[in-house]
Amino acid sequence: MYSRALRLRQRVCTLLPPRASHAVFLRASPLCLRGYRTSKSQKQCAAEAPHLDVASSEKPRPFAIERVGGRECHVSWTERGISREWREIANTTGEDEQAVSTSASFTGRFTSWLRQMFLPTNYPQSVHRSYMPFHALQFFETTFGTIVSVLCNQALLTSVGVSAEGSIFGAVAVQWIIKDGAGEVAKLFFIRRFSPYFDSHPKTFTLFGEGIVALGSCMQIATVLMHPSPTNFLLCAAGGNALKLIGYAVWFTTHMKWVRYFSLQGNMGDVAAKDESQTSLAQLVGYAAGIGLLTLSHSPAYLYMLFFLCTPAHLSATVAMMRLATFETLTLPRLTVLARDYAIDGRQAIPSFQELEKARVTGVFGEYFRSKADRYVTLAPRVADAVGRDAEREWSRWDICTDAFWDEKYMLYPSAASPSRPISVFYHPDASSDDTLRSVLHAARLRHLLTSQDAPALQEALATSHSWAREHFDEFKAALEEKGWRTDEVGFADHGHRLLWGAETDRGT
Repeated sequence: MYSRALRLRQRVCTLLPPRASHAVFLRASPLCLRGYRTSKSQKQCAAEAPHLDVASSEKPRPFAIERVGGRECHVSWTERGISREWREIANTTGEDEQAVSTSASFTGRFTSWLRQMFLPTNYPQSVHRSYMPFHALQFFETTFGTIVSVLCNQALLTSVGVSAEGSIFGAVAVQWIIKDGAGEVAKLFFIRRFSPYFDSHPKTFTLFGEGIVALGSCMQIATVLMHPSPTNFLLCAAGGNALKLIGYAVWFTTHMKWVRYFSLQGNMGDVAAKDESQTSLAQLVGYAAGIGLLTLSHSPAYLYMLFFLCTPAHLSATVAMMRLATFETLTLPRLTVLARDYAIDGRQAIPSFQELEKARVTGVFGEYFRSKADRYVTLAPRVADAVGRDAEREWSRWDICTDAFWDEKYMLYPSAASPSRPISVFYHPDASSDDTLRSVLHAARLRHLLTSQDAPALQEALATSHSWAREHFDEFKAALEEKGWRTDEVGFADHGHRLLWGAETDRGT
């Protein structure tokens, strides 16, 4: 971050006539749209002030730079609210970082879509430096392995008397491959849309995954009821397989979290390996039981009877597992409750996981809010979703907030419409889990001040709550850890929106 000592607070807007409207101010030189500039830019703007052309068509400087999916969105004030200009990040290493304007071009949107589809949120900052070469080699490894699998499928089908002659798209082996391919495509789009929620709602998605696996199995069993044809086979088998692959992907991603939480001594590899052993034993038992049941009958009615007996038992076991998985993780609903109570009365003891769950102050699995009124923060939103269209009012409010969080890795932005609306919390690309934890505590204290009977002005409330959060954060974190809460992560739906504000918005303008 830029040092606060480098900031010069003289504002060029004082050069305008005393009663100049904000609309005229917005049409002035771009240098006058910001209070963050070097002494050289201030002197230059002051010298040019008598010659300002209010009808200038130059683009105003951005008040924030939002990073989304590998691109930057430069957000600027206009008479109608805010304007956005998309730019592609050409180089993200060191001080030579540059941005190339894309103006929301097809190439820029497609590149962003690919990053959100195939790369982790906030890549490359969120992963190890060896991530890219490792997964590039893994891609080729998987490709060659899949080719071998296709050849093996064809060999097996041929060995049992299925002809490989005729049209390639009519061959049974190819129909089988199309069935699997359709499932992989469906899985891609599902993961892109819902992957941010796997960390914030792991139990919910585990149940959802098992449910759609059951639905996919029902569709696949329906192939015995349909007239045998390639079209009917693909409709039932491919549709069912797509649902099952999505469910398996959800299980795999959420299961990694369970392995991490179960491993209290850094023994994730051993815990994961023993899970595989237990799974293999359960599958062998299932294979033996399935073969034994099939020796009695193969009729569709018999198959569906077994399905409707086994599926409820399967889902009931999943629900019981989720209830037993009592991990002391700080989901956003749990953290907001703990931070709110602490911000109101810091002397109040932090409740343990069991005490919080017994009080039933959060929703199902602790992954949902009990009511909308309990949600007083929105983490990492888009700027356009947090800032209203009243340019004059929002500009002044934004300027106050950037002043208060000049040296922080997060910024709070209370809504100008109503103090009861959630406080937006923006994060710098370098923000850590401690910054996330402190931002929620800070927002809880700020909300308490703004909704009190003698609510101070925004600037005073920000300064007071900022000092309070810095003073009490270490004590709050220590109290959480003493009660067994995991403070190394906060479970919220992170869509990867990161923001540059203050002096850092001068880069690339």
